Amino acid sequence: MKLAKGSTSAPIFTKNRLEALADGVFAIAMTLLVLELGVPLITGTSANTELTQRLLEMWPKFFAYVVSFLVLGVMWINHHLMFHHIRRADSRLVWINILMLMFVALVPFSTSLLGEYMQTQAAVVAYGANMLLTLIMGFILWAYATGKHRLVDRDIDPNLVKRTKIMFLVASLLFLLAMGVSFASPIASFCLYALMALVSIISTWLGEQGFLSRVIARIVEKRASRGGKKG
Repeated sequence: MKLAKGSTSAPIFTKNRLEALADGVFAIAMTLLVLELGVPLITGTSANTELTQRLLEMWPKFFAYVVSFLVLGVMWINHHLMFHHIRRADSRLVWINILMLMFVALVPFSTSLLGEYMQTQAAVVAYGANMLLTLIMGFILWAYATGKHRLVDRDIDPNLVKRTKIMFLVASLLFLLAMGVSFASPIASFCLYALMALVSIISTWLGEQGFLSRVIARIVEKRASRGGKKG
C-alpha cells in the first residue's frame, strides 16, 4: 500500500486525545475512591448507635478518601497546565503520559489499602510510593516536552519551565521525607501527606501569588543570576 504524497509512515497524535484520556482516567480514579468506602453492615438491634460507632471507626477511610481526592485534583490541574503549553505530541510523549496515568489509576487501590491499614508502615509507604511515582512521571513528561523545545513553543518562558520542574522535584522529595517518617510513625507520615495536599491546594488556588510559587520563583531567579554571573 502506497502512502499519499505528503504523508508519513509515522503515527500522528494530537494532544487533545491525550488530554481526553487523562480527563477520563482522573475522573474514574476520583470516582472509584468513594466506591472503596463501602456501607457498614449493622448486625445489632440498636441500629442507630451501632451505625454511629461504625461510621466513627471508618474515619481513617474517610480521611484517606479526602486526601487522595484533593491530591488527584491538584495533579489534574497540573496536568492541564502542562498541556496548556504543550503544543503537539509524539509517540514518546504518548507513552510517558500513559505510564503516568497508570499510576493515577492505582490511587484508589493504595488509598483503600491506607484507609484499612493506616497504622502500618507498609500501607503508608505503598501509598507514598504510588504518589511519588506519579510525580516522577509528571516530571519526566514535562522535561521531555520542554527539552530542546521538542513539543512546546520556542518562546515559552524559561522560568516557567524551571519552576514547574522544581515544583515536581520538591513535591517528590517531600513524599520521600514523609515515607521516611513512617519508620518512626505511620500516622505522622500520613499527616504529612495531608499537609502537602493542603499546601498544594492553597498554592494552586493563589496561583503565582502563592507562598510555594514565590519560593520556587526565588530559587529560579537565584539560579539564573548565578548563571549570569558565571557567564
